[in-house]
This record gives sequence, C-alpha cells and structure tokens, in this order.
Amino acid sequence: MNPVEIFKALGHPQRYALFLDLMKSGSPSCCDEIAPGESACCVLDLSDRHDLAQSTISHHLRVLVNAGLVRQERRGTYGVYRIDEKTWGAFRVHLTTLNVCRGIGYCIPADLMTED
Repeated sequence: MNPVEIFKALGHPQRYALFLDLMKSGSPSCCDEIAPGESACCVLDLSDRHDLAQSTISHHLRVLVNAGLVRQERRGTYGVYRIDEKTWGAFRVHLTTLNVCRGIGYCIPADLMTED
C-alpha cells in the first residue's frame, strides 16, 4: 500500500466521487455479468450515475486501480470494478497512525484526538 498514491488518486474530485460510488455499489447493474447485490459495477453503470464520458470514467478507474484502491476483472466484454478491501482497510489503519496538527508546532497523535 502506497499512501501517497492513494492520497493523489482520491485528491481528484471526480475520482473521489467515483470511489464513493463504488463503495456503495450493490444496486442493480446494467451489466449482465454482475450478480444482483454484488458489490461491483461496470463503466456503463458509473456513466449512468455521473455526467462523465465513458473514456473519462475509464481513465479515473485506471488511476484508482494503479493506486491499489480498486480491482478490475474481465467478465466477457465487460470490465468489472470493485473496492480492494485489503488496501482500503490498510489505508484506513494508516490514517489512524498520523499525527494531527492544529497550528504551528502543536501536533498530537490521531489516537489521542478528541472532539472539540
């Protein structure tokens, strides 16, 4: 897991929106290769929900795949995408180890943070 690549991948608003959409996937798919309720979708599903060209969605998905956040598999003529739970889980654990800074010189470990 490369946290820098993950931050860069999620730092683009459209990629972030696509990633969030993948996280809540499981709705019916137009791809007959995806079983009902399966946590996966294809580019056509995402293009129905986002005002982006299929080629743009494919590009953003490729960046998410390269960062390790998303897995792609071929099913017939479709590319099926899903969250890589192992990488996403490792990244979430990594986030808990970061120090949080509240101004110059005032940093505390994330696990000691309290709501203000």
